[in-house]
Amino acid sequence: MPSEDYADIIAFASDFSGGDPTIVKRVQEMAVNPPTDMETVGFYGVEDYPARHRLFLATVNLLDNGGTLHSVEDKYTSDIFSIWQEGGIIDKTALGPVANAVFGPLIIGEQPPGPISVYRDLVWAQYAEATNELEQSIQDDGKVLLSIDATDGDTMFFALVPPEIADRWRDKALSEHEGYRAGVRSPMWDRLWVNLAYSTRGMMVDDDRKGLPPGTRERDDAIPFAK
Repeated sequence: MPSEDYADIIAFASDFSGGDPTIVKRVQEMAVNPPTDMETVGFYGVEDYPARHRLFLATVNLLDNGGTLHSVEDKYTSDIFSIWQEGGIIDKTALGPVANAVFGPLIIGEQPPGPISVYRDLVWAQYAEATNELEQSIQDDGKVLLSIDATDGDTMFFALVPPEIADRWRDKALSEHEGYRAGVRSPMWDRLWVNLAYSTRGMMVDDDRKGLPPGTRERDDAIPFAK
């Protein structure tokens, strides 16, 4: 039997898989003896992770491989918008004007019209509002966008869930390793910004401009544990 200490991770797997019995059963099996191999856990450094962290990461890996999460590596971060468009998660024609101006070129995969400096200034000034509009557009369709914060590595994970599930899990930790609390968070637009700056290679922001656009939501290190 899986340890009751991992009941929260099993519940997380159930909610974020849409109650998929195959996924839930697999997580229950892993909870008996959390895996130690990199292939199952899905992240490097597994040999240094405590059991709870290994189980949470293995669950994230299972959900991602099962298609219930959206993942993107840092160098491909700009692709997440076209992936969402193609998947019907966002609709460029229905986005708010600010989100369209900021993220539109990424959705269609083209350079913005006009001088690049004008687009950069727009993005810097309006990024925070654009993220708000994007979240609201998704919420208007009955889903909530969340980040699954697994590690501080180069891959971001996103989930789209019903509001009641979002309310249950938002900004709750499920494991911790070396002071880094992993779990479910409000969308991590700060990390997305850093990755977008890297993946777009100067299109969205000049290399000399550091920090975050004004008003960008920042990751809170001290979220409480789910249980």
